[in-house]
Amino acid sequence: MPFETPSLPVLIKRTQSDLASDSLRQSDAQVLARTLGGAAFGLYGYLDWIAEQILPDKADEATLERIAALRLNQPRKAAQSARGSVSFTATAGAVLDIDTLLQSSDGRTYKVTAASTTSNGLNSTTIAALDAGSLGNADAGMTLIPVQPIQGIGGVFTVLAPGLTGGVARESVESLRSRVIRSYRIIPHGGSAQDYETWALECPGITRAWCRGSYLGPGTVGLFVMRDDDPQPVPDATQLALVQAYIEPLRPVTAELHVLAPVQLPVTYRLRLTPDTSAVRAAVEAQLRDLHNREAGLGDTLLLTHIAEAISSATGESDHKLVAPAADVTAGSNQLLTFGGCVWLQ
Repeated sequence: MPFETPSLPVLIKRTQSDLASDSLRQSDAQVLARTLGGAAFGLYGYLDWIAEQILPDKADEATLERIAALRLNQPRKAAQSARGSVSFTATAGAVLDIDTLLQSSDGRTYKVTAASTTSNGLNSTTIAALDAGSLGNADAGMTLIPVQPIQGIGGVFTVLAPGLTGGVARESVESLRSRVIRSYRIIPHGGSAQDYETWALECPGITRAWCRGSYLGPGTVGLFVMRDDDPQPVPDATQLALVQAYIEPLRPVTAELHVLAPVQLPVTYRLRLTPDTSAVRAAVEAQLRDLHNREAGLGDTLLLTHIAEAISSATGESDHKLVAPAADVTAGSNQLLTFGGCVWLQ
């Protein structure tokens, strides 16, 4: 039977009863009862807080990080700096020092990560965002200027394709809480499919993972990963290589690991709504996106009945006619069904 914390009025009443003797009836018993009752109520509240710190589902941030440090190979994932290459013009023999600061027009600051002695004409070097996080990501073509002029080097640095990538914010509290809770539910088994998924989720930026045994034949493991918080959620070759490098020392020596990116298969919905308003359309789109997040994992089938149910649960919808898809939507073993938008019919 769970313990029930007495309310403050109950504690005050109890103290008043204890002090209601004849000798104290004409004294300051009422004030003393309220003071002691309030103190006891505060202690009960503190005990409630301590009890919540025991397990990770309700622990506060500091306690959750302590639990993660004890249970996980990778405690809270730190923020990562965006990196990439830039081009610039220079005269022969100019020196570009490491940690030279460059700044964009919107105030973002980057540092040079590789010193070089330039040749005449166009040169290139690598840079990284000074502050870690997704804010450092940038598209190719963005221009940067040195914070201090550099002798022999032009005043404009241009970001090269594919841009500045890899910047990841510090892992959120709820993401860390989810991984800690997963460590209670899924016990390591020395290389099971769930072990590979757990290892992948320990890598910065990875939000979802699916493991497929014997994917390319006996002894091979196919591990598909996604980075849903990035502007481009499908990881590139560099990001896949980072996951591979992290898991290599952890995997069984007999397994041949292949870290892969899912093939996105957009699902476009053609439907007619009643009533057809912008608010109802937005509600339907939100429900369909949620359906994809819940049920459209790698290689999964999206059931037509569940699609209809999701549309019907949208706030304000009273009726609809779904024209496409007209049947269950099935993904291949390496495909991920994604929300491809809605076409609204009249």
